[in-house]
Amino acid sequence: MDRHLNLVQSGKGISEKRVFPRFPFSYLVFRQSESDNRSYEVKDISFSGMRISLKDGESGLKVGDKIEGEVHWIKNSINISAKVIRIEGDSIAVTFEGGRESEKKLKEFLSVENIAKCLRSIHDYKEQIEIPHDLVCWLRADGPFEIFVWTHNDNEISRIQVIMMNHFVEWNDGKGLKSGEVVSVKNHDSPLITEEEFEFLIDHKLDEEKLKFTARIINGIDEEMIEASIYDFLCRKLGNAS
Repeated sequence: MDRHLNLVQSGKGISEKRVFPRFPFSYLVFRQSESDNRSYEVKDISFSGMRISLKDGESGLKVGDKIEGEVHWIKNSINISAKVIRIEGDSIAVTFEGGRESEKKLKEFLSVENIAKCLRSIHDYKEQIEIPHDLVCWLRADGPFEIFVWTHNDNEISRIQVIMMNHFVEWNDGKGLKSGEVVSVKNHDSPLITEEEFEFLIDHKLDEEKLKFTARIINGIDEEMIEASIYDFLCRKLGNAS
């Protein structure tokens, strides 16, 4: 079975698992208030919450705790208040508080313009991390957004996978497009590379809004960041939604 594709039947419908390589450095961090002043890596984030990890030391946080501080991303930052809803190992899931005003600020912070501006090619770091040989394009904007482009043995593109906050869009050669929601993320370390296993709940039919959001990001990619042929392929398969 392809290790990047695994189907699971659940009571809520079909869920599918994917294993992705993980980039060990992030510019997206959460710093608690001055009384604590510790920095957490933001593993992923959405308009409703985020998953954070404190690499050094114990956080001391418990489910139900309230936290406040700033989320920093390159030159941008936003103040948040949140509640801890789940702790699994060093992964802490929180949900944002503050209602519509908080959501409005988060939508500005996680705008298409900011995401596109923060995208970088992980292949530029190939001397520092192990990259699968069939992964020909890997663009990342820290927690909220990643693009993976994989190839067959003959170097033809086999699939495109896009993670955008808690959403997922995928194109597979011979199968077409599908979309879904992130259900869970687990560490999946191997001897040579750090990986995470994502579980997605697949939409019964393609979600056009997710596809449109994906298209807006792809259309904002700096063309000099990736090979022209790959960029053209991305635009044809995912960048033309309106």
